[in-house]
Amino acid sequence: MIVERIVSKDDDKATVFFDNGEKLVLHKDVLYQSGLRKGDEISSDRFSALNLEETFYLIKQKAFRLLQRRIHTAKELHTKLRQKFPEEDLIKKCITELQQKGFINDREFALAFVSEKQKSKRWSRTRLKSEMIKRGIASEIITEVLNETFSAEKEENSARELAEKKYRQLIRKETDNKKLFQKMIMYLQSKGYDYEMSSEIVRGILRIDSD
Repeated sequence: MIVERIVSKDDDKATVFFDNGEKLVLHKDVLYQSGLRKGDEISSDRFSALNLEETFYLIKQKAFRLLQRRIHTAKELHTKLRQKFPEEDLIKKCITELQQKGFINDREFALAFVSEKQKSKRWSRTRLKSEMIKRGIASEIITEVLNETFSAEKEENSARELAEKKYRQLIRKETDNKKLFQKMIMYLQSKGYDYEMSSEIVRGILRIDSD
C-alpha cells in the first residue's frame, strides 16, 4: 500500500491515508519516528507495526499521567493500564522501560509508603507489610525497608501514641475500664498491632490513670 497523503488532525495527531482506502491515525511523535512520507510504500506487516507503535505510545502516555499523580508500584501501574488496554505484551514492555529509566522503583515506593502511613496513620509493621504485599512489592524489599526504617521501639511508641489519643477521646463518654480496655484493644488491632502489645500498652494506660 502507498501513502497518498498525510493530513494533520490537530496539534497532536495526523491521519495517514493509503491508496487502498486504509488509514492510520498516529500521534505526531509516532509519525515522525516512523519516517513516513507521501508516496512511501509499506507492507501490511509495517501497517500493523505502526498500529502497535501508536498503541504503545498511548500506553506510555497513560502511564506517565498516572505517575504524575503519585508514585506507583509496578503491579499497581500494570493493573491500571490493563483496565484501559488489552495489550499485555505492550504493557509489560512499557513497565520494563519505565523501570529501566527509573520512573518506577518499588523500593522508593516502599520507603515513601512506610514514611507516609507511619506519619499519618501510625500503622503497625504487620499492617504496613500486608498493604505493601497487596501492592505487589517483593518480600525482600518489604523486609529490607521495614528493618531499615521501623524498629520495634518505634512500633511500640506509635502504638502507645495511638492508644493515648484514643483514650482521651473515649474517656469523655466512657468510664468503665472494662469497656475502655475492649474499645482501645480493638482500635489498636484495627491498625495492625497484635493483641499482646496492644494489651500491655492499654493496661499500662488504664493503670496509670486509675492511680
